[in-house]
Amino acid sequence: MIPIKLEITNFLSYRETAVLDFRGIHLACIAGANGAGKSSILDAITWALFGQARSKSDDDLVNRVAARRGEEAAVIFTFSLGDHLYRVVRRKRVGKTTILEFQMLDATGNAWRPLTEGKMRDTQAAIEKLLRMNYDTFINASFLLQGKADEFTTKTPGKRKEVLADLLGVTVWERYREATAEHRRETEGRLQILDAQIADIEQELGEEEARKAALAAAEAALAQVAGELTAKEALLHQMRQAETAVQQTRQRVQEIAKSLTRAQNSLQNLRQTYTRQQEELARYQNTLAQAETITSAYVHWQQAEKTLKAWQEKAEAWNKLQEKRRPHELAVAEARSRLEQRQQELMARAEQVGQAQMEEETLIAQIADQETRLQNIVAKLDALTETENALQKARQALQALEGERQLWERERTQLEKQATRIGQLQQEKTAVSQNYEQATARLAEVESALNELESLHQQHATTLADKNRLEEEQPRLKEEMNQLRARIDQLQQETGQTCPLCGQPLSDEHRQAVVRDLETQGQELAQRYRQNKERIAEMNRAVTEMAQKLRDRERLERDRKTQQQRLAQAEARLTEIENALTEWEATGAGRLAELRQLLADDSAVLARRQQVQELETALQPKVRLEKERRELEQTLAQAQARLGEVKRLITDWEERGKAELATVQKQLAHKTYAPDAQAALAALDEEAEKLGYDPEAHQQAREALAALADIPEQYQALQRAEAAIKPLTDALVSLETQISDQEQIIVDLKQQQETAESRLATLTSETSQMAKLEAEVARLREEQVAANQRVGAARQRLDVLTDLRARQKQLQKDRVVLTQRIQRLRILEKACGKDGVQALLIEQALPEIEERANELLDRLTGGGMRVNFETQRQLKSRDALAETLDIRIIDNAGERPYTNYSGGEQFRINFAIRLALSQLLARRAGASLRTLVIDEGFGSQDPEGRQRLVEAINVIQNEFDCILVITHVDELRDAFPVRIEVEKTANGSRITVV
Repeated sequence: MIPIKLEITNFLSYRETAVLDFRGIHLACIAGANGAGKSSILDAITWALFGQARSKSDDDLVNRVAARRGEEAAVIFTFSLGDHLYRVVRRKRVGKTTILEFQMLDATGNAWRPLTEGKMRDTQAAIEKLLRMNYDTFINASFLLQGKADEFTTKTPGKRKEVLADLLGVTVWERYREATAEHRRETEGRLQILDAQIADIEQELGEEEARKAALAAAEAALAQVAGELTAKEALLHQMRQAETAVQQTRQRVQEIAKSLTRAQNSLQNLRQTYTRQQEELARYQNTLAQAETITSAYVHWQQAEKTLKAWQEKAEAWNKLQEKRRPHELAVAEARSRLEQRQQELMARAEQVGQAQMEEETLIAQIADQETRLQNIVAKLDALTETENALQKARQALQALEGERQLWERERTQLEKQATRIGQLQQEKTAVSQNYEQATARLAEVESALNELESLHQQHATTLADKNRLEEEQPRLKEEMNQLRARIDQLQQETGQTCPLCGQPLSDEHRQAVVRDLETQGQELAQRYRQNKERIAEMNRAVTEMAQKLRDRERLERDRKTQQQRLAQAEARLTEIENALTEWEATGAGRLAELRQLLADDSAVLARRQQVQELETALQPKVRLEKERRELEQTLAQAQARLGEVKRLITDWEERGKAELATVQKQLAHKTYAPDAQAALAALDEEAEKLGYDPEAHQQAREALAALADIPEQYQALQRAEAAIKPLTDALVSLETQISDQEQIIVDLKQQQETAESRLATLTSETSQMAKLEAEVARLREEQVAANQRVGAARQRLDVLTDLRARQKQLQKDRVVLTQRIQRLRILEKACGKDGVQALLIEQALPEIEERANELLDRLTGGGMRVNFETQRQLKSRDALAETLDIRIIDNAGERPYTNYSGGEQFRINFAIRLALSQLLARRAGASLRTLVIDEGFGSQDPEGRQRLVEAINVIQNEFDCILVITHVDELRDAFPVRIEVEKTANGSRITVV
């Protein structure tokens, strides 16, 4: 990683944006007074890349002045890695969530392509993956910070070993050891469960003979129940056959009852039919008694019908003659009506002609007067033409002025709307800013809650694993307690001199001691069981509480995404509002003021309007005169047209109308119109008189026939009675026979019913015990099923032993595998410990550190000083070696303790060791250490030591693309080709490259 450009705003001592361009800088010193902000440059780089800076919180990093104003701190760091250019942007407001952006310059070199992930944590991981370093590795590898160079050399050997382990990252092996130990403990727990399962199987296999005996007894009981059931079922079969006869007899009784009911119903129907036909025969006999009277009346009815028919024929002929008269009467009436209407029209026309003759004289005088007035008006209008031309020009000028002002008015209206919109935007800006702050605060809360849930998730998994282990241990503890209780009971019950457990000789004192020992073991196991139970209950409560809290995780993730979107939208909207406000201030506000001033001055328009009003006043008579001219011209034309019509009307009447009126009046007086129709009417009247039709006689014939209207029906009833009297008499005789037969059938059915009911009673008494027998058979069948189940269960308990033997073999194999795994895990646990891989890695790294440190120390001291690392030392108390990490320092005078060297000498030692460690860390991280920052120690060096440090830096400069040395020593400023001056001003720190 090579720095390219650093931009700092409102960060620590930096207020206004400070830009440090690293391009062209290979070796430089960052100089300035104490507190000027030199080290803040390094803090800005680490904060941009990793969000950390010398263990300050993010809020503490915001410049105090900016924080009071609510402004954000921002650091933009551009760097190159490989063939690509990257940029990291990190922003922070006090009390708000930090915003992180990660970008890469695209292939064209013109645009930055975003690499930012959805979550800041994922974006941070992407940066660290690219750099192949986290914050600790980065500062330990690239930065030699104030107070850190001697951190390794001044510690005790044990602490020094821990520091080196942390720097080399070998402490991860401690986590591997812990994970291995946890896996071993889990495997040992599984082995205990496996042993308990094997013991259970062995105990169950010992029950094989008892299970065989139980199967034989169950089979014997089943055979006994089956015999009893067979005998009872045979007896029940015989009784069910008798029950079949009962059912058949009961069905026969029911059928006879139904037949009896049907016969009784049939007898009742026959009797009803007999009664009804007797009544009908009586009615027919009564009708036959009136036969002579009905026949005589029927003859009179026939004569009346014939008379009415004759009159009806004459009426039809008379109606036809009346139909023939109607068109002739209509023709006569129409001719008379036409003549009368024409007479009225001609008389009205004669009256009009008289009025027209008087109107003719009036029209001639009126036309002469109107022609004189029209000539006077035309003369006045010709005089107003010049005034009208002047008015047209004045109006055109006024229209141009008003058109321009309308354009200004529209523009002003638009700008005033924009001004209103700007006011709304300013209000919206406040609201959006509040929304931005709220979203930032909420996002910080959500991020904090999610971080807490992440820790809670790990705690939940650990607690759950511990609970499962304890739950698996409980059955084993309980089984061990039961075994101890059985052994204690056996010892207490045995009174002999031999131990029932091991067969050895046993005295009373020895027995009591063994019992006490076993009881102590049992109490310990019981105590452990109760403790486990309490811990399991506590863990259940804890797991439940943690699970309830973890359910909020998904909601918080959605909330975080929502707040991030809300934050981005608010930021984008604030940018849009700021752009709109800037554009308005640049153009819109000035133009609005200008338009308001132009529209306020309306003197030119008012003057032109005055001129137009004066000309319009002068032209006002023209409208009236033109209206009078049009009205006179119209009135004159109408009068002339009317005069022509009047003359034509008088002429036409004198020539034709007067003679026509005399002719029409003569025709009406002598009835000489429609002669053919009048002749036809006279002929029809003569024919009707010859027909001899009398309407009154016709009406009398109708009334005589109506009085005899019911005679035809009486005559038909007489004919029906004569035809039906013989068949009805025969039917009554037949019904009497059927009634007698049906009564005999009913007597026979009643006798059959009595016989069948008697047989049914006898059969029913024979099958009364069948229900009790069926219950007995059902009970025996249930016993047979239960016996079968007992046989099946006994056989299954015996068969399962075969599976248990196979299971026993598999479990024994699994036990061997688990035992081997536990042995390997113990070996791996030891290998991952401090005396294993960790010590090996440190021992492998020390020669490289020692070699590189001595190479640098040789340059710094002119070959006068070397360091040596010892990892073991002889114990004084015994002949053995102890693990250690001592630093031996050798110079021309021999070996001396580190504390005996001067401050300058100690710095050179620390510098060499620290730089060697940095190079080792970078190489092991897989990163290329191309940048080195030194912020330590020049003030403690004498002039010669400073010169040697500068020379050492010059010697190693080709190993780095960029070396920055921070110092406040004035003598060293000129020792470097580039100087970065940091100065603190009233507006914050300022950077100048010299």
